[in-house]
Amino acid sequence: MKLINYTFTITIILLIISCGQPQEKKSVETNQSNPTETLIDLKETVPAGNASPIEVQENWDSLNNSKILTKAIRMAEKLKGLNIFKKKYFISTPDSSDKVEVNLKEGFYFSNKFPHLIIRRKTSSTLFIDIFSKNHGKFQKVLSHEQSILEYTGDTITDINGDGLKDFIVNWYGATGCCLKAFSNVYLQRDDRKRFSSSLKFINPTFSPKEQIIRGVCYGHPGETEMYKFKWNKESVDTVEYIYYEKNNKSEKTGKLIVSKNLPSHPNHKILARRNDVPSEYRKIVGYDWFSDNLEETKNR
Repeated sequence: MKLINYTFTITIILLIISCGQPQEKKSVETNQSNPTETLIDLKETVPAGNASPIEVQENWDSLNNSKILTKAIRMAEKLKGLNIFKKKYFISTPDSSDKVEVNLKEGFYFSNKFPHLIIRRKTSSTLFIDIFSKNHGKFQKVLSHEQSILEYTGDTITDINGDGLKDFIVNWYGATGCCLKAFSNVYLQRDDRKRFSSSLKFINPTFSPKEQIIRGVCYGHPGETEMYKFKWNKESVDTVEYIYYEKNNKSEKTGKLIVSKNLPSHPNHKILARRNDVPSEYRKIVGYDWFSDNLEETKNR
């Protein structure tokens, strides 16, 4: 085992922070223009031997990803007397070609009764989001999400299912594929105001919390895909219906629309109704022009 020292410096030193084990040496530097931005250069023991630079980097990633999170939690625990704070710092990688951006923030984001700690770790390729509930100054993980940086478009805290509790939603856009593919991963807040459900993933959704309904467009080419309507049922959803264009034996559209309980490919597919037009409730959802293949009109708006 060899001790590999990796150092990343910036010009202005604001403060020196010490955290972690005493035998670990760390240099801490801060940008004075933003006192919440701190750069921490970890001195870690990484097995090297005859390993290639790629293997060393992968080894560093696997060994230190969880350590970075642990150190962030320790930093938050030192501020356990505060229920509201924000902090940002950076950790360099072995070859200094990349760095991990770490953001901590604690506050009453989901409930005015219990604070939550949100930790984000951002590399050049991946965003890790971990959320913790706070109990007597100790943090318990209640949510964990990992997303490609190329796909991530944002996240939000809002009541998405209309039950009066604020939920956590991660929005992203698929990096591969031919068609409209905007996704949302929804984590529903539970009644204890601390924990969250498992992830529920929706494609091209439009949420209507007042109705407790989700409408959206399935994956497929313009004018060749289906729309869906789901209704929230506690921590799951029930299918209300699917709507799609009817086709004849020559795969030509007949001008009618089919309403069914499941997709055409489903083994128990059953037609509920035929319609001459699209119900008005669908016409304002995100992606409707993709369903109707009216993209040129969208461009000209």
